[in-house]
Amino acid sequence: MNLSFVIMGTFAILTAFGVFQGAIKNIGLNRLFVALFFLVGAILSLFNSINIYGIEISLNSFNFTLAFLLLLPKLRTVKSFLSMLICLLLTITILVCYNAFDLTNFEYDFVQPYVYVSICVGIIFSVFIKNVSSVFCGTFLGTLVFEIVTANMFNMQVDNIIYIGSEMMIVSILIVTLTYSLLYYIKSIFTILRLKKKSKPLN
Repeated sequence: MNLSFVIMGTFAILTAFGVFQGAIKNIGLNRLFVALFFLVGAILSLFNSINIYGIEISLNSFNFTLAFLLLLPKLRTVKSFLSMLICLLLTITILVCYNAFDLTNFEYDFVQPYVYVSICVGIIFSVFIKNVSSVFCGTFLGTLVFEIVTANMFNMQVDNIIYIGSEMMIVSILIVTLTYSLLYYIKSIFTILRLKKKSKPLN
């Protein structure tokens, strides 16, 4: 059992029972789509990767790729695409910085340092990004580009199999997107309450 299974399995159950229905509707997603994404992801997390032309690809990568293709059309404005590009570049930059340090002393069975980093990234994105599709697509592309580039650089020195969709990358995308969605929903609630308070007639 891994962290991606725990996260996706938990959210699949909660989403199926409508626990996050308000938040999902608020950020512009379909509850059935979100529930199926988590359910399929939880199931695929239990299986090993497959080898395609010498490249090890986790099965969850296909689930995330499908979600990416479904969310990409939601980026209808230039601002949304720019937001995705910002998320992509920041994700690559943060991953490069993260891998430049040895954080093995802070690793645990489930919660590893990249979990905390992902939470911080989600908080940062919630400040200036206003589209969950931009966050997911940008983070997904950023992690994918990082894995491909670093794998190619590493293979120039050591004969090793390229691996796409590692547990670190899957969990990072999940936590960044979930943290962003939660904070975005909380911000929207406070905004609505503030507007209602301003609209009340003075006695």
